[in-house]
Amino acid sequence: MYLPISRFFIYPLFFLGYLLTYAQDVSLIPTVDTLQRLDISWFEKNEDVNGGIIYLEDSTKVELIWQNNSYRKNLRKKNSPYVLTVLYDKKSGKYMGGGLNFFNIQIGKWKGFHVDLKKWVTFSDDSQDYPFTYTQVIDKIKKDYHVDLEKEFGKREYIDVRRGWDKKNPYDYPAYVVVYTLTPEELKNYYPDPRVGGSLPVNNYYYNTPRRYIFIDGRTGKTELDMASDEYYAIAEYYKNKIQREKITENSPSKAPNY
Repeated sequence: MYLPISRFFIYPLFFLGYLLTYAQDVSLIPTVDTLQRLDISWFEKNEDVNGGIIYLEDSTKVELIWQNNSYRKNLRKKNSPYVLTVLYDKKSGKYMGGGLNFFNIQIGKWKGFHVDLKKWVTFSDDSQDYPFTYTQVIDKIKKDYHVDLEKEFGKREYIDVRRGWDKKNPYDYPAYVVVYTLTPEELKNYYPDPRVGGSLPVNNYYYNTPRRYIFIDGRTGKTELDMASDEYYAIAEYYKNKIQREKITENSPSKAPNY
């Protein structure tokens, strides 16, 4: 779940320490001096150079983004899956807030001024729907698949962690999906999963690189689906149909107690 930044002013946060309590490896998380004002002339000068991307002396990548109501910096340490977003007032350069993401998962809390309600409100991530936390996902993948989600970022061609669910779908439920490309060694033994097939011959992955997809129940931590294929949409469709079939079977009359 993402906070629609364009419609909110972020409430000043003077310390980011509370965000760090969510991280397993805090050395991978960039920090900022929240009392230091943004040099607006520096921002405007660099925002149009090299796509607004600069690198600090410690190789931290800084992405400069011009927004309607604020100037924004996204900071990522080298080969880190954590991105720290920092916002500044356009006129004064004053620090106006920030937030943290692990891959595509927003972690921590946000406070902002709701333009429509005209009052300060607190925004949380959607972790209340996921008793099985993202840090537990890190541990699970490390233990069961020997892949360190924090350390593999930047080393594999592709790696990502997402979570979400369609609340309008009675068959859906909160779930994580961990996705990563196979290593050259893993590719030697790669065969498209017969449940979804594969569109490309073994040595031609230019457009659809084979990836491993691991779906994890966000409530229990159970692995619901684990398959390798170059057909993402086929996998997503298979997963959707799978949980629907299981839900229907679970609620079928044949499962009712026979009194």
